Amino acid sequence: MKLPAEFMDKMNRLLGDNEYNELLKSYSESRYYGLRVNTLKIKVKEFLKISPFKLEPVPWTSDGFYYPEGENPGKHPYYHAGLYYIQEPSAMLPGAVLGAKPGEKVLDLCAAPGGKTVQVAAAMENSGIIIANDINADRVKALVKNIELCGVRNAIVLNETPERIASGFEGYFDRILVDAPCSGEGMFRKDEDAARSWESFKCETCSGMQKTILESVDRRLRPGGSLVYFT
Repeated sequence: MKLPAEFMDKMNRLLGDNEYNELLKSYSESRYYGLRVNTLKIKVKEFLKISPFKLEPVPWTSDGFYYPEGENPGKHPYYHAGLYYIQEPSAMLPGAVLGAKPGEKVLDLCAAPGGKTVQVAAAMENSGIIIANDINADRVKALVKNIELCGVRNAIVLNETPERIASGFEGYFDRILVDAPCSGEGMFRKDEDAARSWESFKCETCSGMQKTILESVDRRLRPGGSLVYFT
């Protein structure tokens, strides 16, 4: 794997020799694969009875599972029926931490392609409302597809800037989820394109966008509401 030289120099300065060597070793390790059962369509225990895959629980969520490398759950009819969503195990954590409940009002600000939106909808049991927004019009198409595939009925999809959304909804939401744009360094092992695009989308570029987003959304929360920010 070819990693950007500037990135590696930066990591060496930040981590020191020992941790830097551990980072280098991590790129040769196997990655983790995960799927999350869509409880809007099937209960977890019922899915486990019919699952064609050997599954191991993801510790931080009750409906997430690791599956072995070499399996291809995206080609199985159960996927196309919306019984599960293919998702990085680490990406299941923010939706679990958000703790959305039935009847609440939730904003998923940077929602595409929709994995966390459908996770939150399942936790809400299709009750209440989710505003699922993404600034990228092409990515919104994937968001809509996954919302429909998973049987989500309480979502409104928007294609707006965070600033435009911040012009309304004062104190409206019980919970807000912010999957902020990032440099994709955590994706290097999974996707070599992420490494190649790092030069034009590095941390310094993203941190400004992240700050603007956070400044735009904090007042959309009701008093006592929760905002989960992750990147």
